[in-house]
Amino acid sequence: MGYIGTFGTPTTAPEHHCNTFGTPSWSGLHQDEFTPALESDLRQFIEREAARKGHNDKVQGCIGDNQYFFNEHFLGGWPHKLWTDCYHENVRNT
Repeated sequence: MGYIGTFGTPTTAPEHHCNTFGTPSWSGLHQDEFTPALESDLRQFIEREAARKGHNDKVQGCIGDNQYFFNEHFLGGWPHKLWTDCYHENVRNT
């Protein structure tokens, strides 16, 4: 899988593109543009992708390389917290 991405800012979602899944609908959007549907898409992405990154980092011996993706202030902090929780859960359970 090939990835292109940037880290998010306090007010903007990270930009993300994956050869397998494409570009998410929320990629690069300002937090004022988020709707409940976009937040749902974002939550599903985080649960899938942070878990995968945590697993891969543990297997590859590079724990921590992908533990942050969202700014801690973006959307009140819930994407950052969910990402780090999912990432670390899969580091522990791999």
